[in-house]
Order: sequence, then structure tokens, then C-alpha cells
Amino acid sequence: MLEINIGHRRLFEDLAAARRAGASSDVSKVEDLLWKCLGTGVRHMHDNSHTMIVVDGLDEIKGGEKAATAVVKKLGLLSAEHPHIQLITMSRHSALKPEKGKIDSFQISPDHTHEDLRAVIDHNLGNCKYFRSRSEHGRENLVEQLLHAAKGNFLWAVLTAELVKRESSSEDSLNKAVKAAKEAPLTLDATIAKLTNTIDFSKPKPNLLLSLMLVASRPLTLLEIKQLTQIDLAKREFRERKSDIKQEINAAFGILVTVQDNFVRFNHSTVRSYMIQIQEEGKRMRTRQCAQSDMVTRLLAYCHFNLPTNKEPVFDLAEKHETDSSFSSHALLEYAVRNWTIHFQSSTMCQKIEALQLSEDFKAMFPTGTQLVVLEWTCWESDTSEALNIMDVALRVRRAALPENNVAVLQNLIVCGTLWREKKDITQAADCFYRASVIGQQTLNKFHTVTASCTTVFLTITESMTVSSRTEVATRKEKMLIYTIDMYKHQHGKTHDLVIHHYKKLAQLYVAIHEEHRAETIWRELREIVIIRFGKGSEEEISISESLTVVLKRSEKKTDVIEYEQGIFDIITELDVWNIRRIRHTIELALSYEARGEMLLAEETFVILWRRLTEQCHHSHHHHGVDIHIHVIDVVIEYVRFLQRRDRYEEASNVLICIWTEYEEYDFESEIIFLRLKTVGELMRTVSLFSVAVLVFKKCCAWFRSHGKQEHAASCEKLITVTVERITEITTAKTTTTRSDTTTIMSETVMKEIVESTLSSSTINTETISVCKSLISRYMESQQWVQAIETSKKTLLVIWRSVISGSGTIALPRDFGAGAIDIAISLAICYRRSHHFYDAEQIYIRVYRACRNSCRINDDRLETAYTTLVKFYEDHKHWHKMIEIHQEILEEYRRHLGASHQLTIRTLYILGSLTAEHGHGHAVDYYEEITRVLNLDSHICHHDAIKAMTFICQYHYEAGHWQKLQKVCKVLWETWKGQHHGHDQFTVEFVEKLYFRYRYVLEQHVHCELTVLRELTIEYRNTCRKIYGVTATITLMATYELAQICMRSEKYTHEAITMYEEVLTHTKSTTTQSVISTTTITSVRQRLTEAYVSVCKHESVSTTTIERAVKVLIERYEHLRVSLGWAHVETLTTLREVILLHIKSKRQDSHAIVVGLLLEAATQIIIKEKRSQTLHEAGRTLGDIFLSFGMSQVALEVIHEIRLQITTGLASSNNKHGMKVDRSAGRLCFVFLITLQQVINGAASISYSEAMADYLTESILYESYARSTKSSGTVILGHVARLRAFLSSHERNSQREVLERQSYDVFIKKWSINARSREIGMLFYVSLLVQIGDSVRDLEIGNVACSASVVEVRRLLNDGQVHKAYEVAECALDFITHHRSYHQLQNIGAGFGLSSLMAGRGIDRSIVAKIEPKLRESMYELSRKVIREVLQACKDSKIDFVRLKLQELNDLVGLLGEQQNFVDLEYILTLLWASREVQKTWSPPTIIALGRLLVCARYLTATTSSAPNKQAQSSALRLCEDIVYNMRRTWGSLDPKTLEMSTLLSSVYTSMGHHREAQGVHENILRLVAEGDDGDDRTLDTMTPERVLAQLELLKLTFLRLHGWDKSPEIYTELVHDLKSMPEYQSCKALQAVPEPKKWNPKERADEAKGTFQAPREWVFVEGEVVGEDGVVREGERRPGMGLRRATSNWGLGFVQRFLGGEQEGERRSKKENGLVYGNGHGKIGGKKNYSFDGDEKGSGYESSGGKVAVYY
Repeated sequence: MLEINIGHRRLFEDLAAARRAGASSDVSKVEDLLWKCLGTGVRHMHDNSHTMIVVDGLDEIKGGEKAATAVVKKLGLLSAEHPHIQLITMSRHSALKPEKGKIDSFQISPDHTHEDLRAVIDHNLGNCKYFRSRSEHGRENLVEQLLHAAKGNFLWAVLTAELVKRESSSEDSLNKAVKAAKEAPLTLDATIAKLTNTIDFSKPKPNLLLSLMLVASRPLTLLEIKQLTQIDLAKREFRERKSDIKQEINAAFGILVTVQDNFVRFNHSTVRSYMIQIQEEGKRMRTRQCAQSDMVTRLLAYCHFNLPTNKEPVFDLAEKHETDSSFSSHALLEYAVRNWTIHFQSSTMCQKIEALQLSEDFKAMFPTGTQLVVLEWTCWESDTSEALNIMDVALRVRRAALPENNVAVLQNLIVCGTLWREKKDITQAADCFYRASVIGQQTLNKFHTVTASCTTVFLTITESMTVSSRTEVATRKEKMLIYTIDMYKHQHGKTHDLVIHHYKKLAQLYVAIHEEHRAETIWRELREIVIIRFGKGSEEEISISESLTVVLKRSEKKTDVIEYEQGIFDIITELDVWNIRRIRHTIELALSYEARGEMLLAEETFVILWRRLTEQCHHSHHHHGVDIHIHVIDVVIEYVRFLQRRDRYEEASNVLICIWTEYEEYDFESEIIFLRLKTVGELMRTVSLFSVAVLVFKKCCAWFRSHGKQEHAASCEKLITVTVERITEITTAKTTTTRSDTTTIMSETVMKEIVESTLSSSTINTETISVCKSLISRYMESQQWVQAIETSKKTLLVIWRSVISGSGTIALPRDFGAGAIDIAISLAICYRRSHHFYDAEQIYIRVYRACRNSCRINDDRLETAYTTLVKFYEDHKHWHKMIEIHQEILEEYRRHLGASHQLTIRTLYILGSLTAEHGHGHAVDYYEEITRVLNLDSHICHHDAIKAMTFICQYHYEAGHWQKLQKVCKVLWETWKGQHHGHDQFTVEFVEKLYFRYRYVLEQHVHCELTVLRELTIEYRNTCRKIYGVTATITLMATYELAQICMRSEKYTHEAITMYEEVLTHTKSTTTQSVISTTTITSVRQRLTEAYVSVCKHESVSTTTIERAVKVLIERYEHLRVSLGWAHVETLTTLREVILLHIKSKRQDSHAIVVGLLLEAATQIIIKEKRSQTLHEAGRTLGDIFLSFGMSQVALEVIHEIRLQITTGLASSNNKHGMKVDRSAGRLCFVFLITLQQVINGAASISYSEAMADYLTESILYESYARSTKSSGTVILGHVARLRAFLSSHERNSQREVLERQSYDVFIKKWSINARSREIGMLFYVSLLVQIGDSVRDLEIGNVACSASVVEVRRLLNDGQVHKAYEVAECALDFITHHRSYHQLQNIGAGFGLSSLMAGRGIDRSIVAKIEPKLRESMYELSRKVIREVLQACKDSKIDFVRLKLQELNDLVGLLGEQQNFVDLEYILTLLWASREVQKTWSPPTIIALGRLLVCARYLTATTSSAPNKQAQSSALRLCEDIVYNMRRTWGSLDPKTLEMSTLLSSVYTSMGHHREAQGVHENILRLVAEGDDGDDRTLDTMTPERVLAQLELLKLTFLRLHGWDKSPEIYTELVHDLKSMPEYQSCKALQAVPEPKKWNPKERADEAKGTFQAPREWVFVEGEVVGEDGVVREGERRPGMGLRRATSNWGLGFVQRFLGGEQEGERRSKKENGLVYGNGHGKIGGKKNYSFDGDEKGSGYESSGGKVAVYY
């Protein structure tokens, strides 16, 4: 179809897609794509003629009738969609018809095939001579007879015709055979059996052929059958046969077998089925299983004879053309490859057991090479599932037939592993690749690529497999990782990245399976490798050390943990303090100290880190954003947890209060900050800072809610509720102590704020109800009924409005029903307690009605409401039946005795009492009747009516009948005041109640003036004095009330003071005090204080009054100190008033008294108060007092003195206030001092957090110093240094100087120093302290001395104090030498630095010039002494100089050169030169400069020694030759650096007398200029005229020294002529003026100062380059002359990928980007390169560089 439509692109694409899908095992997908191709092709044929599709044999399709129906359906749809397509399908089943389209069915009967069958019979009988000899009519007669007998069966007709031919020996026999077939025809099976009997099964050849044909997977070709029969299994050989196999087949089987297109087939499937039955019987030929065994053996033998055995295993599929070539060369090979495993599975050799039992003959014929496996893989790779089955069988056979380590088994495992990997079965795949790797290691080269690939794939596959114990997988991974490490070590060296990577994998594996001891070993090895590769202190080394630390922690090796963590900390201290890595490691170090039991050191680490972070936080020039604040809070959280673990909860409270005070007013837009603050609040709860914690949670909750973080907001709300409930529990349990009073006030305030905020919001939840109930309960416990009523009503108005309003049908609210009932009942109780019974009754009734309307009769809420209502009525004694009886009696009394009769009055009292008690009727009616009858209209009450009048008074007050109440009270008041008959019925309690009710009506409802109230109270007081006496309690209380009234007006204030003092005077009596409560007395004293303060505020107050006021306030102040404590708010408030009065008095000693009071308060608060929160509040209040009275300086002095005494235990020398504080007060008082300091300093102060960190740091440092006095000298020095650094940073110079003097005496006792004076020793000692600084590391004193001496000497020299610098250096050298500190690698650089300074290097030249000659000589001698000591120490300790920093090495070389110490100089340079291969950071110019200096040093060593060393001179010359050779080959001969080295080589030649060689050097250079360079366009082609003149002059000098030319003079003349003729030099007059060489005079004397060896002026090898902090050398500015190019170039051949990849400008700029790193021979072409010189190796003479120098590209 594609051939017809060759240009149809869509059809081509669909066919290509189907072909690609054919490689998969998804048959249905391929089938769908082919149907799509058919549809595409058919659609494109609509312009052509009609097309017919004929399909035959549908009934034989794979899948049976169901599959055939589906095919017919699709074909029918295709035909229906395209009218130009006609479809014909043929099958034995008439039901196979399309569902759509015009369908015609046609049944083919024997009549339709009659003529076709006739033709077939005629054709088959045609080769019978007796048939041909008959007439046409006779032949037709015979054919007709067989035609009728066949009954339309073509196969029967063909086979019968064959039998007829076989039985026809004459015409008669032919007639008889035909007649017999017609009259008694055999069945088809009988016919086949009769023909089969003609086969001679006794002969091996037919038997073999038939067996092979029957078991073959497909029809075999003639050539395949022939090659199968040529295999001699008995003799295990392949024999060529010349016979015609086709003739043999035809002769043996006749019509039963046909050969068509070289394929041998049975005539029909029926024939084949019959033959199979014979084979299964096993009588005439071998059984089917035996035949299968024979077939598979022959196939494998064929492969064995024809496939090579010397091919190595491969990891990839063979190319298609290779496979096709193999199959085309060997006819049977493809069938054998595809089918031998299929035949094996059906053979006798296939067993269900894993280990197959195979015969020796089979094993001998089995192919041992890898080629068969590769071909199998190629054939089956398209169908992964089938390929797995096939290759798995093949693997089983190979493992049984071949040795386990055979390469064929290895190849088979690779194939299986690859297939399993494609199937995503990593377990099976890993198993295959592991076994393949093991076999590869045993069979192939140990590090063969195939073995390496297997190992790599195994490790890749198993990366996703997690192991946690020593399983088989873990063991295998371990072995493979060890092998991989060894392999990469072998290939790349032990420091390669791949080695490091797999070391990490192995260590991580050991950690995962909990074998920490093995992991520890690996991490230690890896750490050494990383140090070699990246250097100690690198990020890689830190990472490895961290991992090692984790392992050591698991194995509980605490000493090693501290060692490595300390090492990590030493390195990360170079990072910024806010760096998260530094913070994390510092915290880990502190935790390690804690785990080791060094608590003080752990705390010191925490506090110092906190302080440093807070300093960064609040410095204006640092901008770190919110991250630094997060770090600060994290550190504080860890520190608080540390304190909690040490049970130091109050100190933890201190820290928490400080950090909250710090961030209370901050407003961040960071969720992390508020999550951290939430954690701070949770920690506050653990240390009982509940009220502060609520504030924290409220702030966090508000932020979360405003930013939509509902989950966090809900969490905060829950924490608030829980915390408030806890506060309530605490205050309920403890109500007598000062602490609980303070907490109560704070808890009420917090709860009130919560209630107000939540009730005003639209969201009410369970937590809100809980908080409201808690607040109401708090008010009720403290009897604050008004507040309780207000809160209850507000809450009910939100959740249950109807219970307050009482309107409509009252029902329970939909939400929070139980809570609402509780709050309503609490409201009723509050009404009852505040004597608002009507309101209480209404609430009770409404609650009951609501429950009755909303609840069932058995509802608990209804029961609660009913019970409370009944209890309320029971309290009033309402008994209905009794009331009804007494009412009947009353009526009788009235009728018979009259209204005023005694019995009537008594009954009225009873009824009144009963109705009052039982609620039936109106008791007031009865009592009013009594008063009306007895009193008539009198303003004085009848003595028998007083009781009734008292009830009426109570009634009207409770009912709110204020006018009536006023009248009743007036009558009763007049009755009591006038002492009328019956006044004795007035009890003290009633009198007090009468007074308050009468005053209440007048004040609140009549709104009378103050004078009326005052007169009423005066009457009350006077009457009490008259009736009860002056000292009676009621009289004193009346006096107190009068004073209260007088206090309402300033006019009566003095009168109020008199009243208060009278009360206090009379209450001094013990008897009276027992009656009047302490609370009342306290209130009187407080009110008296307020009165005096009020009076004293006026300018006109007298001195006497002020003195009396002071006395009262002092008494009040002393009382509060005892009762509430020094730090209580009320105490401090009274202190403020006392101070105010003292100042008001203007006495001379007022200021001193005030200062004394303030100092005493501050001291006592510190000593006696132990609560952090109270200290914080007291500090704030006391600070306000200091500020209010202008005593800020006194406050700062107090703070400083207390801080000093608490920290050091000693008072300052200028303690002018004489303060003395016991050090036992401890760090707890810091929160007080800090708060006080913050208030005094105001906006100029540092933050709370920073201040607390400073206080704790100083305290801990002093404590550490004090404890260390009995420790080792190093420990003492460390603590002194840290304390000194702290004092210096805070500019406390006097304390610092005292510390230095005291600790110096300890220092010289621990270490003896040889100083010329105490001043010099002090300078050296202080330099040690400065160098140690605030480091928390354990430092070696010798190491510190090395670095400190350099810093101090340089400082002194720069300051011009040269003599002191010399003496300090001398002292330092003696100290360092005594401690052998230069024997350590890290101190070598410091030694070089000290020597350099003494030599005057690195110092301003003007300072050096002023040094006296004698002192300068001493300094030079000391410099040489230092360098000798350093070098000798390095040799003794075998220290590798290569590990020093490059700049240090450069300075060392310069120093030795300046000192002309050529022996040591050569030693150093030789070591550096030998290490150039591994110095990956050195640039090529650095290496060249190093080689140049080494040449000079060797030459000078040989020539300046007492006995000149010719061998050393030759060594220098040979090295110089090698360097020049390499530079010419890499940079070009005309490169400026190459010219310099060439000139040096010439000078060495000249100085050694080799003038001929020197002449050759210059000649070659000039000739390259004239004739051309080395052919590389990237090197220089020419020189400047000045350089040419210089080379000509040097050439002339060699001519004069040699007294002639090495070659013909004409050569040199021509050379000079060519140079002059060059366009570049024609304009140079000096060059044109050079005479021709033939005119040079050989007798002329050469200038000895030119052309000979001269020592370098400066011995440096890092010049014009920048050495970074990482030690990497970066090239400086571009060398001059690098851009010169010849105008034209005639040479094109250059060296491949020159050393530098070209020195062009663009390439130079891109070196870093292209990865060009010099000094490494493992890079890419044109990239990394390596020098290899032989000049530094031992040998005789100086041979040519030709065979000894290698340049790697």
C-alpha cells in the first residue's frame, strides 16, 4: 500500500510508529497501530480505481472465533466507510459476517469446486505412465471415478491419487486401484496411515529428518535441515555432506512432505498431526522429548562449532549489521539462537529443580563464549517479558553446563540484569549485576570496564533500597563499594572526587546498619583524604568531621566527640557570627560540654553566643533582616532549656522576661518569629510565668489571625485559655500571700482584656465561655459583685439576650446552653449578694422558664434551674397553707376585736412573718396596717410598730420604693435619734443599716448636697457617742464615715485628718482592735495618707503638717514593707510619696535621706525578692522614681556598684554611697538591674536582651576566672583573656588594668619568661591575652605565643618603638623555643613573620632608616637566629613545607635570599619544586618563577661554598635547560618569560665557560625572529626592537668570549641582515646601525658585568599575581609583549592543543570559565597540563632534553 502511495507522508509516519511499537511486548497496541495504517492507506486510495480486499482462512486465525469476529467487524467498518473498497472474506463458518454495509453471503459447495478438484486429480495422476498411455476419454473416466469418491475433499483426492500411482504396476492394476477407491474409499486418516507405512523408519536418516521436522518451532529450510544432519554428536564434530537433501526428503516421504521456497513442510496439518501421534507412541521413532533433546544438542553444537570464543563480555547490544552478518554467514545460526531454549524446555533435560543435571556430552557441545548470549539478547530484546523467560532458562543451563566463573555466565547475568532493570524489578536486577561483578573480578582483569560497569549499575540500582541491619543486600553493597573505592584509587588516585564520593556511601551504609565502629573507621580515613585534597578547615573537611562526630556520639565516645566538635568550632569561628552554620555548631558544642559534665563551659558558650548575636542585632551598620532575630530567639530558647535541665528556673524566668521585653513592641512580618515567640510563651508556662505567657500568646494570636493563619491562631487561643485557668487555680488555692495578690490582680486584668476583646468580636467559642466563667468566678470570690454583674450581663447579652431582657418566650440559646445557664445563675447569685433580690428572682425565673420551654422534664439543665429557684424560695420561707389559716383568723379578729386589738396586731405580725417567709400574699400589707393603726400620722414610731416599721423599711429598700423608703427611714431615724420609748429595740446592726440606707436614698435618689450628708453623719456620730460611748466600734466607724464624707471636699480635708487620727488613736487599744478588722485599720491608714498627700500638695502647707504627714507616710511605708514586701507596687508608690514629702520639706538633709531611702529599697529588693517578674516590675517602678526626682546619676552609680559586687564579690574603690550587697543574691537580681538601667537610660540604652547577655557574660567570665585559679596555666590564661576581652570591649579600662596586673603575677609563676624588664614581660603577656581574645577554644600557649609575638612586634615597630619591639621579639623567641612551638606546622608561618620583621621586611622604610646601626645589626642577628630555629625545628619534626600557605613560602624564600642563606634556600626551593605536581592552585608563572629561583639557588650554593661543587653547578644547568625546553614547547621561544629563562640559561653557560652553548641560545632566538617560531599561531612570532638589540648584544658577548663563531661567519651575517630587512625593524635606527658580524673584532674585551650569572635582586616567585584567601594564585595583569603578532605567517602546522591553550586576550579572560587549572595532569586536552622536568633528578652531566622531558597535553 505504501508502494502504491509512496509520497503519502501520513501513511509513512503511521507505519513508522507501528514499527517502533513492534519492539514492545504490547501486541494489542501494535495491532491497533496496524489497523490505523490500513485505514490511512485506504482513505488515500479514493481517487484511484476500485480496490478489493480478499481475506482467506479466517477460521484459522489465532484466538479462535472471537478474534475472527473482531477482524471481520473492523474490515466491515472499513468497507462501509469507503465505498470504493470491496471486501471478500472466506471461512468455514458462515456466522463470520460484518455488521454494517451491503453484505452478500455465498456458500461454496462441492459443486462449485468440482472442476477445480478434477484438475487437481488429473494433475496428480499425470506423472503415472499408465494413466498417460490411456486415451483422453479413458483418463477422464478414471478422474471422474476418483472425483466422485473424493466428495469435494481435496486432501483425500491428492493422497488417494498418490496411492493409486504407487499401486499401479499395469493398466489393470490402475483400474483396480481406482475402482477400489471408488467402491470402498478409505477414510482420510486411513489414507494417511497407508502412505505413512511406506516410510522406512528403520533407517536413521528418515527417522532423524522426521523427528527434526516435528519438533521444529517453524518450518525449516533445506539448508537448515542439511546443517542439522551434518552434526555428528557421537564424534562431536561437524561433517560436510555432498548429497542433495531435497532428493533425500522427497525419496523418504513422498507426497507427505512438500518443499516450497526452500522450506520443508508437511503437506497438510492433518498429516503433521498424524505424524505427531506416531512420535508420541515412540515405537517407530524416538519420543518427542528425546527428539527435543536431540534438537537442542545439535543447535548448541552448531553454535559451538561456528561462534568465536575469544570475545570479551559487553554491556550493550550488538549492532544490527553485526548480527545480520553473523546470521547470513551461518544459515542455521538465527534459528539456533532464537529457539534452542524453547527446545530445551520441552526436552528430557529440563527439570524443575534449580540445579540441572546435564550429561557430559551436552556440556561438551555447549558454547563457552559470549557471542551466543549477545545474539540471544539481540533477538529477544524487543519483548522484555518473553526475553526474561528465555534468558532465565539460558542462565540456568549455562550455570549447569559451564563453570560458575565462565564469561558466558557473566554475559548472561548482564543481560538478565538489564532486562530486570527495564521491568523495574530492582531486587532481581541487583542480584544479577552483583553476581556478574563477582564473576568479572574473578575472570577478567580486576578493574575491567565490564566489571566496573556491573558494579556501578548494582550500586545505582540499590540506592533506592533502604537497609537498617546486616542483610544480604547490605553485605553486597559493602563489597561492591569497597571494590569501587579500590578501582577508583587505582585509576585516579586516592584523593579523587569519585573515591571520596564512594567512601561517603560506604560510611553511610555502616551508619544505616548500625555498625558505627566500621563507619568510624571509614570517616576517619575519609577525613585524612579530604584534608590532603582540600586542606584542613575546608567545607568538605568540616562536613566529614560533622558526620564523624555523629557516629562518635552514637558510640558514646565523648572524648573523641569533643575533640572533633572542637576542631569544627575552631574552623567555623572564621565565619560571621550570624552564620547559621556557626550558630548551629556552637550550640552543638555547648550541648557536648553539657553531656560531658562541663556545665560552666556550656553556659559560657551559650551566653557568649547570645551576646554576640545581640550586638549584631542592634548595631546600626549591620542589616541582617529578620533572620538575626530568629537566631537570637533560638539561642535564648536553647539556653533556657539548659537552665531548666539544671533546675535553675528563676534564672530561666529572668532570661525569658528579658527576651519578651525585648520583642514585646517589635512588629515583624515573619511567621517564624511569632512561632518562636509562641515557644517562648510555652517555656514561660513551665516556669510559672503564666500572666506574661498570656501576653505573649495574645500578641502571637493577634498576628496569626490578622495574617490568616487560623490553625496557629486557634492554638494560641487554646493556650491562653489553659493558662488563664491555671492562673485561676493558683489564685484560688493561695489567696493570703503577696505573691498570690499580685498574680490575682494580673490574672483579673488579663482575663478582663480577653473577655472584652472576644465579646467584641464576631466569633464566640468554647474558650471564650470558659474565660468568662473564670473571670466571673474570680470576681465572686473577691466579692466584687458589681464587676461580676457587669461581666455576666455582657456575656449573656451576647449568647442569651432573652434572659436579660425577659421579653417574649424565653428559651435556651442554640449554642453554649450549659455555659449560658452557669453564667445566668452566677448573675442571680451576684444580684442576691448585692441585695438586688428582684433582679435575682427575675433571672432565676427566666432561667427556669427557659429550661421549661426548651428542655424535657428529666433534663439536667431543667433540674438545675428548678433546684436553684426552689432554693431561692426556701430562703424566704413561703408556706402557703399556714398563710391561708392565719388569714382566716385575721378576718375573725378584725370583725370581733377591732383593728387595734393586741391579738389583731399579733396576728398581723404572724401573717406578715409567714407571708414574708413563705411568699403567699403581701407581708407589707400586714405590716403597713400595723403602722397605720398604731402610728396614725405621728413622725415618731409607736414602740409596738417598730418591728413592722423595720420590715417596711427593708421591703421598700429591696423593692426600690425610694420615696416611701425615705419617709420610713426619716420616722425611724427620728425615733432613734430622739431616744423615744422603744429605742432599745434598735440594735447596733440595724442602726448601721438604717444610716447607710437613709444616706443612700438621700445621696443617690434625692441627690441632696454634701452638707446634708455631712449633717446626717454628724448626727449619726454624735448619737453613737451618746448611746454607745466614744470608744465603741460603731462610734469609731461613724467617725470613719464622717471622715470619708469630709474627704469629698478640700474644705473639710483637715477635719477628715482629725477624724482619721482619732480613729487610729482609739484603735491602739487591744480590745478595740479585736473588734475593728485589720482591713479597716489599713484602709484608715491609707486614707489618712492620701489626705496628708492631698494637703501637702498646696504651697501654703505648714512645716508641722509636712512633718506629721511624713511620719504617717513612714509608718504606712514600714507597714507595707512588712505586709506586702519591698518590691510591691503599693510599697514603692508609698515610697514615692515619702520622697516627695521629704523634698517638699526642704530640709538640709532631705537629699541624703531620699538617697538613703532609694538605696535601701534597691538593696533590700535585690536581697529579699526572688521572683523574676516582681524584680522586673520593681526595677521599672524604682527607675521611674529615680527619674522623677532627678537622680539618674545616683541610679547609674547604684547599678554599677551592685553589678560589680554581685559579679566579683568586691566593692569598688570609689563606693561613695557605702553600698554593700551580699554576692549570694546571685544572677537573679540582673533582671532588676537591667530594667532599672533601661528606664534610666531611656532611648539611648541597649536592648533588654543585649543587656542581659552582657550581665550574664561578665558574671560567668568572672566565675570561670575565679574557679580556674587552681587549674593549669593554659586554662587560667584562657579565662583571663576572655574576661579581659569583655572588659576592653565595654571600655572598663580600670578593671582591665587591675586584671592584667593580678594575672601577670600568676602567669610568671606558671611560666618562666626571660624578659629584660617587667614592662617588656607585660607587653608580651598582654599580647598573649589579646591574641587569645574571647575565644572559648582550648589553646596551646606556644601556638598563641607564635602568632601574638608577630602581631605585637609589628605594632611596636609601626609605632616607632623599635627597641621595645626587639626586646619583645627576643623574649618571645626564648619563650617559643622553650615550648618547642616551631616544631608544629601551623606555627612555621609565624616564625617566618617574626624573622621578617626583625630583618625590616614589611615595615615602613622610613622607620627602618632611623634604626641605629648597632640595634639594626642585633635585629638582623635575631632574624637569622629565628629562621635557623624554625628551619631546624621543621627538619627535626619532618614538617612538610609544602603544606604552608603560598604567601608564607614566598616570604620565606625572600627572607632567606635577603640573608644570603643559599643552603637552606636551595633546600626549601627543592621541596617546593618537587611538589609542583600536586599543587593545583599554583599558576604556571608561579611554577616557572620557582624553577628560576631554584636554578639560581643551586648555582649560588655551588659557587659560594668553600669548595666549588661542579656537580651542583651541572644540576642547576640541567634544570635550567629542561625548563627552557618546556617553555619553548608550550609558550613559544619568544615569549617574554621564555626569553628571561633563555637569558638565564645563557648566563649560566657563560659563567661555567660553555660559551659555545650560550652563543647557540641567542642564535636560535634571533633565528626564530627572522625565520619563524614553532608553527603555532597562538605563540609569539616576533619581538620588540629593544629585545632584538639586547639579544644581538648578548650574541656579540658570546662571540667575544669564544673568540669567534661556532658556525660559519656567513650564517651569522645573513642572520643579522635578515633581521635588519624585516619591516618591523627597518624604522629602528639603533638596530640598523648594528655592524655586520664579519666586522666584529674578536680581540675586543667582553664586559664581564653583562651576559654572566647575576644573583636575583629579589627572591620572590609570586610576583604580579594575587594570592587569594583560599590560597589560589590568580594571575595579575597581562605581561607586556603578549599581543605582538607577525603581520603575515607562512607556516600552518602547529602543535596539538598547546600548553596554555593560547595566550590570546579572549582566551586569557575565559580561563576560569573553561576550567583551565594548571599544574594537574588529569585534565582535558588544552586544559589542565603538567610539567615534568628532569633537571632536578640526579645524574651525571647535562644531557639533552630530547628523551627525558615529557610535556602532557
